[in-house]
Amino acid sequence: MGGMTVRGYSREEIVRRGREIYEREIREEVASEHDGDFVVVDVTTGGWEVDEDDVKASDRALDKNPEAVLYFMRVGRPAAYSVGGGRRGRFSSTR
Repeated sequence: MGGMTVRGYSREEIVRRGREIYEREIREEVASEHDGDFVVVDVTTGGWEVDEDDVKASDRALDKNPEAVLYFMRVGRPAAYSVGGGRRGRFSSTR
């Protein structure tokens, strides 16, 4: 059984392409002025948007390309989103 795909892209391919585009074309441009903001990368075109609001950034990306396959990340953070709640570190893993 194959994994889920979005417009022909596997989840792994979306992540790989999104990270590559970010590192190659976006990071230097956004790192100093957009720490903590969301970057939304269209992995089909290489287009991207940055905003403190992830929905606004994704809406702009989809306005440009309604068929976009989007990769979300947060400038200066290891992940765009976290799972869990409460105080920071309260549910942290030691793995």
